[in-house]
Amino acid sequence: MKKILFSIVIIATATSCKKYLDLTPQDTVVSSTYYANEAQLTSALMAAYSPLGNTDESTYSRFLSLEAPCANDEDYYSGGNASYANYNQSASYANFYACWTNLYAGIERANLLLENIDKADAPQASKNFIRGEALFLRAYYHFVLVSYWGSVPLKLSSTKSVTDVSNARTPQRDVYAQIVKDMTAAEALVQPITYWNNTGRVSRTAVEGILARVCLYAAGRLADPSYYAQAVTWSQKVISSGTHSLNPDYKQIFINESADLYDIKEVLWEVEFYRDAAGQYSEYERFGSTIGINNTNITVGGFMQGGYGATGNHYALYGSGDSRRDWNMTNFYYTGNNAANAKVYFPTTFTWGRYVAKWRREYQPAAVIIVKNFGGTNWPLLRYADVLLMNAEADNEINGPTAASIAEVNLVRRRAYNGVKTITVTNGGTGYTSAPTVNVNSTSGTGTIVTANLTGTTVTSVTISYAGSGFTSVPTISFTGGGGTGAAATATLYTTADADLLPAQTASKAAFKQTIMDERSRELAFEGHRKLDLMRWGTLISTMQNMVTVINAQAPSASNTTLGYAGRTKFLVPYTNFTARDTAFAIPTTELSLNPAMTQNPGW
Repeated sequence: MKKILFSIVIIATATSCKKYLDLTPQDTVVSSTYYANEAQLTSALMAAYSPLGNTDESTYSRFLSLEAPCANDEDYYSGGNASYANYNQSASYANFYACWTNLYAGIERANLLLENIDKADAPQASKNFIRGEALFLRAYYHFVLVSYWGSVPLKLSSTKSVTDVSNARTPQRDVYAQIVKDMTAAEALVQPITYWNNTGRVSRTAVEGILARVCLYAAGRLADPSYYAQAVTWSQKVISSGTHSLNPDYKQIFINESADLYDIKEVLWEVEFYRDAAGQYSEYERFGSTIGINNTNITVGGFMQGGYGATGNHYALYGSGDSRRDWNMTNFYYTGNNAANAKVYFPTTFTWGRYVAKWRREYQPAAVIIVKNFGGTNWPLLRYADVLLMNAEADNEINGPTAASIAEVNLVRRRAYNGVKTITVTNGGTGYTSAPTVNVNSTSGTGTIVTANLTGTTVTSVTISYAGSGFTSVPTISFTGGGGTGAAATATLYTTADADLLPAQTASKAAFKQTIMDERSRELAFEGHRKLDLMRWGTLISTMQNMVTVINAQAPSASNTTLGYAGRTKFLVPYTNFTARDTAFAIPTTELSLNPAMTQNPGW
């Protein structure tokens, strides 16, 4: 491994809608002339954060957010072959090398900071929280590496010489143990999230939540159930802190991320992408323009390739009234070049290949929307809903279903069932020559899509295409247009009874585990968790093999090419390409050539 020098960066002013971390490289230095004061320590720390969103798109700008975790039973890549999401790359694939290099660059920068922090003339309190963040980042980068590559070199000191390139792979068990050790030390040092009042900087509850995830991964991938108790402890710390709660409106979480707004209640930690006032990006994301509802009009709604589609069996996971479904995978597409923002809604029978649209460029700031490929949408690394589900899962592994863990899952589900359930016509009115517009009037909820139905000149019913979300009180219904008068209707909302788990879903440890698995897929869809969850549950290979059977039985035939999806052949590509080797990334060929102690993963 070659010696990595780090870049100095400066820190931006923190506000509620500006990026906290200005990661613009300013200079290159060596450790013997740096780390003299608090400002330099902070700059070095920001350099350690930087690999999270590198502009080469090999980490969370695109590869780790979309490509690496894609092609599972949630979604697939609908583009060409030049993507690992189709499982057709070799060990020389550029993103394997770039991602590996960036993660180890972050580790190197953290190690340099940790080795030199005590030299600085700075308050001890500042040194403590900077040390804590550096320890956490070193551990987090190792965690990503071990998650995707398996056993990897454990680097706990900086590279001292350009000839220091022989780094053998450390057994996964030892890597996980060190990750937990580093993060545990960090948890006692870092600041609470309310100190920073933003989600870009690592906070105490963020460390605790990620520790819960690390322990769940270790429990599954090392077949070591002792980690479940630790996962309960760390996730319970987050819950007991009283700092976090669920955003009442599910879709608002992702609107905020697109709009560059912080939500420290729901979101514990996310990757930020920086754009200055002049419109220059020092770090940017590409996932926002790669996914979304296909749109070629840059100025209206924002350019989106629409490159990722949702599977029909993921669509089928959602119950009637679950507002997450039509937000996570769009229930409409744009017509033409979207000049009028015109939308066409899918029929309910179209369940395969809906666009993954959890983040939508129309909510980005106006100056960002018009940039064709680049954006500043934040990528969530940890949400409070995830913490609740992790706590329930770990507790179930130890105790089976308990009232507390069932309540945690129900809490997540109840947010998803806060839309309009029924609209009942109480007066059909008269004189309508065309269907009037149905207005759902509310000061809380939004997004309900409804259509009035006529029999003769009278309104006889209202069809609900999308229940909407965020309702805290029953809306009023009114009718306008259509040439008639007098139509009236009343609405009802989904209730906790619609949301809460059924007895069969919590009847046993195994049943509740499956329930939590499904709930994680619904709640955290397309946020980069599903493939890694399947890996720790030991079901990735069987799931991918089963997808071939499912697609041949359920997916559209070649005669159904809605939105350009070329029938089953298009859907099948990643699943027929997938083999056991794809349970781990290839060690980059460049690393193998430079590091004599390195060995390749099986199958590559």
